[in-house]
Amino acid sequence: MKNIPYQQNAINELTDKTIRLLNLGGKRHKIVFEAPTGAGKTVMSCLTLANITDELKSRGDSRYQEVAYIWFAPRKLHLQSYASLKNAFGETRKLRPVMFDEIDQSEGIQPGEILFVNWESVNKESNVMVRENESFASLYEIARRTQEEYDLPIVAIIDEEHMFWSKTADKSAAVLERINPAVELRISATPKTLHPDEKVKVYRQDVIAAEMIKKEVVLNPDIELDFSEERTLNENLIKAALAKRNQLAELYQELGVNINPLLLIQLPNDVKESMTSEDQAIAEQVKTYLEAICGITAENGLLAVWLANEKENLAGLERPDNMTQVLLFKEAIALGWDCPRAAVLLIFRKLQSDQFTIQTVGRILRMPEQKHYPKEQLNIGYVYTDIAKDKIQIVTADSDYILKNTITACRRENLENVSLPAYYSERPNVERNYLGPDFKKTLYEIADEFWKLERGAGLFSIAELAALRNDNDEFTPLPESDDDLVNENRRRVKNSIRLDVKTINVEIPKDVHFQNEEQILKVDQVRFARKASEIDRVFMAYISGKDINLKVKVELIK
Repeated sequence: MKNIPYQQNAINELTDKTIRLLNLGGKRHKIVFEAPTGAGKTVMSCLTLANITDELKSRGDSRYQEVAYIWFAPRKLHLQSYASLKNAFGETRKLRPVMFDEIDQSEGIQPGEILFVNWESVNKESNVMVRENESFASLYEIARRTQEEYDLPIVAIIDEEHMFWSKTADKSAAVLERINPAVELRISATPKTLHPDEKVKVYRQDVIAAEMIKKEVVLNPDIELDFSEERTLNENLIKAALAKRNQLAELYQELGVNINPLLLIQLPNDVKESMTSEDQAIAEQVKTYLEAICGITAENGLLAVWLANEKENLAGLERPDNMTQVLLFKEAIALGWDCPRAAVLLIFRKLQSDQFTIQTVGRILRMPEQKHYPKEQLNIGYVYTDIAKDKIQIVTADSDYILKNTITACRRENLENVSLPAYYSERPNVERNYLGPDFKKTLYEIADEFWKLERGAGLFSIAELAALRNDNDEFTPLPESDDDLVNENRRRVKNSIRLDVKTINVEIPKDVHFQNEEQILKVDQVRFARKASEIDRVFMAYISGKDINLKVKVELIK
């Protein structure tokens, strides 16, 4: 293994502080281990456990000579960690990774054993592992026997600790309360535990200096929006991201390095694994463009797909020389997936979103050979996005966990029910995405009422309507109106809507450099005009997500 000073320093510090907490006696002492994605948290953690096992036996002042471990992880990440430690200690047998069905339940967890558990299997009372059963002991009974009958302290490792603070945080906390470990080692690139007893931190600059991760991330670098061939914004972004991937592939070839860089394309609504209609539309657009323009398909092995109901070409995807060039995915891939050849990330954002999560961007930060290259472009991570904000936020996953779990809204007493009338037009077939013939009449009536427009006059005179378009089918500035009622109507709505808009100009960030840590960035932007088809998709996605009734709110997409 590569000898890396920051890793050895962290292992020594974690070992000393964990043993110090064990020597204090008592229960549930917390130590937080913070390290950037790509620093080798799992490697450092498992070597720390091995060190603790050795040190407890050799130190004369240790309260305990032996210890048992329970390793908690979200989703299926515990399987990856189990496999990693199984491989690491297969010969030395200094530590013995075990699953629940591998332990001797009559004796509890043995010294040096690491029991791997995922939160989803224990944070419900109905789960088999924690349910009282005559056939086998529950996790709680095994933990009790380990600590009480064999006087063996338990160190609980909480992997990806930021995920602990999810919507099931109270249930996961209840599990730890019942197990009552002596020490809790909480590991994350973005930890959330407040006021731990001890903390060990690996700094990003030390990881960069050790050439384990890339030097920085660049957002929408050198982007050129080409609309000469009627490309949509999405198609322009796919083209730019793929061009960057191809450029990096050529640079690796020039250096004689057998690495095939991977482009990751993430669909929007990434808090849900299931596919929305917007996800489906973008996924089809991506596949169509890749096949028609680039010849990249799942059939020829150049495209991999990791979606809820579609898995293609995932075997061996992490290998440096794997032939796949593009991976289309959603949120499920973001946790615990290690693919150092991933170099470019294209993220389609939800409408109005201005955030990137550290864990997702971290997928493209690992160096494939744990070293930097003489061609500087290979030492940078590249992100492309359709975000339309002048500021962007780099945030942790579940960054609003405190608000989710500590603030409760209650209805005041003696409140009367409120009735809000809704104005709408029936749509006989929602899937066809068009408004019924009576919508225009309804819109005019409600607009007249809302803005108190003068009856019998519109916003344009007949002459102005004729002059709105020129021979090239482009909008021209409005001429002055001689109709006083038209002018009065315009005055009443001028602060609410524009009357001479044909296209929507959207600005996206350009060439923004940042480190993958929590921050808010002011960005320079490049402007482009959305096409009618894009406006329709964005508008439909916007209104379909609304779950409120308003008396009147007319918003015109400009």
